[in-house]
Amino acid sequence: MKIAIIGCGWVGKRLAQYLTAKNHHVIATTTSSEKIPALKEVASEVHVLDFNSTENFDFLNTIDVAIFSMPISRDSWIQGFKKLNKTFPKTLLFSSTGIYPTENRTFTEKDTDHLRTDILAAEHAVTEKFPQTTILRFGGLMGDERALKNMFKHKSPENPQKKANYIHFEDILRIVELLINSDTPSEIYNIVAPEHPSIAEILQLNTPENTNLPTENKHRIISSAHFIQNFNYTFIHPNPKYF
Repeated sequence: MKIAIIGCGWVGKRLAQYLTAKNHHVIATTTSSEKIPALKEVASEVHVLDFNSTENFDFLNTIDVAIFSMPISRDSWIQGFKKLNKTFPKTLLFSSTGIYPTENRTFTEKDTDHLRTDILAAEHAVTEKFPQTTILRFGGLMGDERALKNMFKHKSPENPQKKANYIHFEDILRIVELLINSDTPSEIYNIVAPEHPSIAEILQLNTPENTNLPTENKHRIISSAHFIQNFNYTFIHPNPKYF
């Protein structure tokens, strides 16, 4: 398959390497020419694409799958994105579970109230142009150097009792591969490891619970049950304690 990863950042680079190893023709795009050499090591083609300045999108002709991985909470690309006058048989959008409010409950894809407006606007910008888009709302990205022990090497977490809503990049790679080979209709999916230990549990901290913290900062959980049920998916890394 010919697959374009538009906005090839931390996850995109790993995805490009994974899909290339599966013998797909991967086109990676970046807004920075400085990133081209590193991306050339993992993709068949690399192009600079800035929706605010790029005029010629012909390198995206005959694409089988377009994966949109632009910074979801920044709106700098949205106006230029509307100039993308191409058609794609299948499209995916990498979004974020940051779209859900910080409330003390479990969120599913059916929750549509009080969503974060900037992320919601970005999702709408893509689905209005490409209605066939499947949206993947990722939890906090983890794996390789991205680990809580590194993030809190020189500081303590403000809220150690907060529940983890993370996803290991290796599950993202497997899930994207599953979706690009699937004929299921487009949907929104939360992509989060199904177990939710606290930050203290992950870091193995013996920290007493701080009852002065707002409860909504402690037990906000993003459920991935919808994706698990639809695809009978078993996570490679179900528990952030062992990322």
